[in-house]
Amino acid sequence: MTYRYKKQFAAFSFFLLFVAAWGLLVYQFPPQGIVETLGIRNGYLVAFIAGFLGGISTFTSIPYTIVVVTLGVGGLHPVWLGVLAALGLFFGDSTSYVLGYYGHHVVPNGLQGRFLRLRMWLLARKRAWVVPIFIFLYGAFFPFSNDLVVISLGLVRYPFWRVMIPLGLGSIIYNTLLAYLGAYSAGYFL
Repeated sequence: MTYRYKKQFAAFSFFLLFVAAWGLLVYQFPPQGIVETLGIRNGYLVAFIAGFLGGISTFTSIPYTIVVVTLGVGGLHPVWLGVLAALGLFFGDSTSYVLGYYGHHVVPNGLQGRFLRLRMWLLARKRAWVVPIFIFLYGAFFPFSNDLVVISLGLVRYPFWRVMIPLGLGSIIYNTLLAYLGAYSAGYFL
């Protein structure tokens, strides 16, 4: 087994272990009991840390969304839960952006010219307002990892704030919707 496959196997195993452990925890203890055990402040801290870990987990995507939904079911305020999880995700995604931004030198020379043309195309006056809107919509409504967008735009050296502010605002909406989903769907599933 090569190093690449070992790394992918380890990431997939960690993902399955996390989901199984969280499922067992939720099965053994109701979400309200988890929030009571953690406490309100620690529950918000757990949401922040889970968002941060979800943001730095490049392409392995730690399922922090399960934590947000569970804490929403547990009774934490959905807006605060969404904002703090999104703030953690913002910091985690920022590390991925920096990884792409300063990792551009590992890109083969043949692609350097294409990345420069892509950067100029993204920053053109005609499209300058479309890219942040797309990034916002991606962060708000697509349940996929932000790493693809963040690292790619870091590689083409797209400005940090033009990526992270729309993505952060979109993540607030996404995580708040998840928390509300947990808070108001609890009666249907529990």
